[in-house]
Amino acid sequence: MCSKRIIWIVAVSVFLVLLAVVYYFVDPMQAGWMPRCIWKSITGTDCPGCGSQRMAHALMHGDLRAAWQANAYALCILPLIVFMVWLEVFRDRYPIIYRKVHSPMAVCALSVSVFAWWIVRNLV
Repeated sequence: MCSKRIIWIVAVSVFLVLLAVVYYFVDPMQAGWMPRCIWKSITGTDCPGCGSQRMAHALMHGDLRAAWQANAYALCILPLIVFMVWLEVFRDRYPIIYRKVHSPMAVCALSVSVFAWWIVRNLV
């Protein structure tokens, strides 16, 4: 069981490093092969994740201003995402924290914040 988990962690880590390398060297605005937002293509409005690729590219180049302009919410929530990934890896060591982070109240709060961002970013 433990070896499967280690293999999974290594595989995900390698994937994330490769993804980071791609986003460092490839500007999503210039590359036609990068994924486009289906929601924006259909409705013309931004989804909560629109601009995340540009945000990642800008962040990798140390351009916080461009990252903020691309997707401020994704930039703000990035530490939480990193923490949640770390917690997923170490959930057996910190079961109380894991349960609190995955509680219905926490999931609802995160969902409300995502929908609030979705609405606000299309009104501004």
